Amino acid sequence: MEKIKKYITSLNLVFFVEILIVAFAVFGVIPREAVLGLAVVLVFFVLFAKKEDSVLLIARSIPIFVALPITENFDSLNTWRILVLILFLKWFFDSKFFLFLDALFKIIKKAKESLWGAVKFAYQNWKIEFLTFLIFFISFLSLFVAENLTYGIKRIIYFANLAMLFFVVRSLAGKIGIEKIAKNVLLSVALIVFVGFLQLGMTYFVSINDFTEFWALKVDQTLYGKEWANIAIGANTWFAYYNDAIKLRMFSTFPDTHSFPLYLLMGSVFLLVLIKKSKLENNKKGYLLYLAFFAFLMFAVILSGTRGIWASAIFPILLLLFWKIKNLVDRNNFKIISLPILLFVILLPLSAFVFASDQFKIKIKEEENKKIFTERFKSIVDTQEVSNKGRIYIWKESIKSIAEKPLLGVGINNFPVVLKENITASKAGASAHNIYLNIAAEIGIFGLLVFLAMLYQIIKRSWSIFLQNKENLFGIFSLGVILIIIWMMGYTMTDVAITDERAFLMLMILLGTLFALNSQKEYAK
Repeated sequence: MEKIKKYITSLNLVFFVEILIVAFAVFGVIPREAVLGLAVVLVFFVLFAKKEDSVLLIARSIPIFVALPITENFDSLNTWRILVLILFLKWFFDSKFFLFLDALFKIIKKAKESLWGAVKFAYQNWKIEFLTFLIFFISFLSLFVAENLTYGIKRIIYFANLAMLFFVVRSLAGKIGIEKIAKNVLLSVALIVFVGFLQLGMTYFVSINDFTEFWALKVDQTLYGKEWANIAIGANTWFAYYNDAIKLRMFSTFPDTHSFPLYLLMGSVFLLVLIKKSKLENNKKGYLLYLAFFAFLMFAVILSGTRGIWASAIFPILLLLFWKIKNLVDRNNFKIISLPILLFVILLPLSAFVFASDQFKIKIKEEENKKIFTERFKSIVDTQEVSNKGRIYIWKESIKSIAEKPLLGVGINNFPVVLKENITASKAGASAHNIYLNIAAEIGIFGLLVFLAMLYQIIKRSWSIFLQNKENLFGIFSLGVILIIIWMMGYTMTDVAITDERAFLMLMILLGTLFALNSQKEYAK
């Protein structure tokens, strides 16, 4: 009884209610408007619960946050936006307001002596804050050249809303503890992996039309609103095609098959922490359970059918080889940090059996089915493949636009202008299909340089933490961050899915936890 009682907490109860209401709304048991009541419950929790518990609730809930049906024509405002804003304001005015004023006064004092001195002082003392402010400042300047000012302003507000979570997590992660954060993040990862495999199972019992209608008009409409649901009906990335064969590309509760595997890859960093913990405690049962879950996680990454993820695996592979050759990572840590890539390499060919099976009640000749996986894999380097040709064309147009407008680009969130498309195409995900080109095209070369400086600071910080904490959980976490960031940096050369709200929320938790770590080891035990 005592063991059961310890799990009956306000955090667990609210999360359980959240899952039930979202599931009931998706399956039509209750009207979609009922999620407005859920939003009220979540808001009250964030207002009155401990800030640490609010962070954990957000970490659990990212995949199932719902769009609020406020009016018939405005039903896309997602719950996370309200919760993160409330949590940030609560945190800021509870503990950080006077620290912020103190830092601001120090910068102003330096500025009176020398403007450059103030800039240098701010960068030396608050590197990540300085770079964050700078990229927002450049984005704001880009509004002056934007064709559509409203779209640009909305994008800045969107990223500001997301960035709030980073600062809260960084401030509270030490108090929460890295193991507790990892377990709560893994709840959300386990949830979407479970839903992903249920989704896969569904393909063997329903038609393609029934499948699309359910996930677009039931799931997506609940999670993202009617506008996105209508877009998903006609322009989704959920399937792989070859001749008459149609195969699922797993996406779970996510809007597409690109942000889904990114979320899983970032979640895998926290799984590495729990695997390391089980090794330190010689907990063989826990280790085997985590390892089994890791296999399902990586198999789900592969079954997303995202070729960019498959191809960009070469970058963490090369990184691991570099660490091994230079003997930079000790044997025990190397065994653990190699798990994501090892499982990926082992499971990738096994996914051919899934892609070769008949789905959506479509009977295909056995030889045709067998070609699905190999043809999709070969198409990675096929410049004449339709998707690849489209990307190459967009990359060329992006480079032309950067050459013509190198300073401020075409304006943040105005990328469709580059392709001479209607600005509303940004809602359907119009982008450069390359994060680096996208940033340079939208906010200019200086914006890209700041972004690269941020990536450098992340990797530098991670390596520094590893060197100081090789024997504890901090060490494996920081190595995991480097490995996955390198993987994602490679992948984002072909897509910008990291800017999706759910993937970016996970990124904020990942980086917030990273920047909370230091050489003190009490939280790592």
